[in-house]
Amino acid sequence: MHVLMLCALEVWALPGGGGAPTLYRTLEAYGRRGHRVTFIAPTIGANSFSSTDRLRDAQPASPPALPGVSFERFHLPSLQESRLPLPGIVAKADQKLRFALLYPILAARRAQQVLRREQVDLLYAYEVHGALAARLLRRPGVRRLPTIARFQGTVMYPALASLLARLRAYEEVLALRMPADLYLMTNDGTRGDEALARLNPAATAKLRFWRNGLDLERLQPAEQAERVERRRAVGLPDDAFVLLTASRLAAWKRIDRAIAALPDVLRSLPNALLLIVGDGEERTNLERQARELGVEASVRFVGAVPQEEVVGYMQAADVFLALADLSNVGNPLLEAMSCGLPIVTVDAGATGELIRDGETGRLLPSGDATLVARAVVVLGEDAPERARLGSGARRYASEQFWTWEARLQAELEEVERLVGEPVGADVVGAARS
Repeated sequence: MHVLMLCALEVWALPGGGGAPTLYRTLEAYGRRGHRVTFIAPTIGANSFSSTDRLRDAQPASPPALPGVSFERFHLPSLQESRLPLPGIVAKADQKLRFALLYPILAARRAQQVLRREQVDLLYAYEVHGALAARLLRRPGVRRLPTIARFQGTVMYPALASLLARLRAYEEVLALRMPADLYLMTNDGTRGDEALARLNPAATAKLRFWRNGLDLERLQPAEQAERVERRRAVGLPDDAFVLLTASRLAAWKRIDRAIAALPDVLRSLPNALLLIVGDGEERTNLERQARELGVEASVRFVGAVPQEEVVGYMQAADVFLALADLSNVGNPLLEAMSCGLPIVTVDAGATGELIRDGETGRLLPSGDATLVARAVVVLGEDAPERARLGSGARRYASEQFWTWEARLQAELEEVERLVGEPVGADVVGAARS
């Protein structure tokens, strides 16, 4: 099977950050299955921090060597490539127009070139901008291909009640309304199934609403000796009470709430230390906030960390914080639960389906700094309670979460049925956990 994938994300990482581990694993699985993928993407993708912060100095990274995967890359012009200073609002508008308008046009043009010279069996639109490009390819008069629309969650659910909000997010609306034969929506707590049903009712019968997989063999609670070693390896004091966040530093992730709670936490727990793993456009603002609150000595910005190293920070931490309003059920929270960390989080989206207050963590009604601090202090002063909640989180993870092999096996079986190929043997890995 030859898959033509349209995607504006980077699979690989630039020095400034970026990359998409889920996308990488997907491509890897198709190649291992014996399928061929032609991947159409810009030289610097929408998920690169350099694409918004340091585009002038960014250098395109070489794509990874993946068996069965070939890359068709093209340059996406930007005003930010000039040496002229751009006001923030102009830079943001440039970024939006590049990926919401220019990328779909150029990607569809490159896809047409591939279709003219090669036999393609499946069109795979990955995320919003890939779906916008695929819409251009599915216009009348173009040969009809079986089509998949794949979304890693959505920001649209809160916007459903407001026409103005939907107009502002017009690219997401158009992407979710794209006609397709199969919809793959990640169940990350953003209620993507409900958003898709509202915006594209015909998609409901074709939807597979799955959580991401996890490397469950690697994601394990650390024994005491290993935990001490992990803490020393990343330079943590032996007596520190370590709070951890792990995400891209974007405004909607609300890392600012963890920093805002720290003054109250430190009054009761002077040994508290907040580790912020990840990088992104909000880092400068968050560093400023820590200075203004006088807690910069108790906040450590780790920066972007390779995916395989994040588990070390989780095994070194005492509590995991997830305080966003849209959803907190991304892979970092799932990984923290698998590592047996007690969770302090906000009841947003479908977060409450995983974090049950008093069983797998503390589920707060809001991200108010006083509420966050109070929950953290109680856990900091009660080690047995931390252990009990951490054990509950670990137990839930081992019973409910999929391995990556199981998640991708399920997708490949659906795709092969769609294309009409015999469902292959399980060469991706183990059965669903």
